[in-house]
Amino acid sequence: MASNDSFITNDHADLTVPIVTEIDLDINPENILNIVAYIFPRQEDTCAECRIEFEEVIDKLINYYETGEDRDNLNQIYSIAHELTRQAERLRAVASKIEESEENYFPPLNEEEEIDGNSYEVEEK
Repeated sequence: MASNDSFITNDHADLTVPIVTEIDLDINPENILNIVAYIFPRQEDTCAECRIEFEEVIDKLINYYETGEDRDNLNQIYSIAHELTRQAERLRAVASKIEESEENYFPPLNEEEEIDGNSYEVEEK
């Protein structure tokens, strides 16, 4: 019996596929939040893209807890809601910080407008 014979006669086989995944959040043109998984075989540039609406995830989560008989998981719902609120506050804080820095941004001088530190022009009134 050859070494490959046992592989052929087995009911199952283990397969290892090296993949790289990236998870992202994306707002589509209809302003719907999506969770997006990009799956790259090995470390190639082309990928498969899997999308699911965030609201669908929440709906399934709610359905799971509403129809479940185990009420001990009530704390789980509160914990998830708390974490979502905490992350929403982080995102708002970062957006606000970026917005403020853009409002206070002064573009660099053009090369012909450079000031050498020793001379300046006085505006006549």
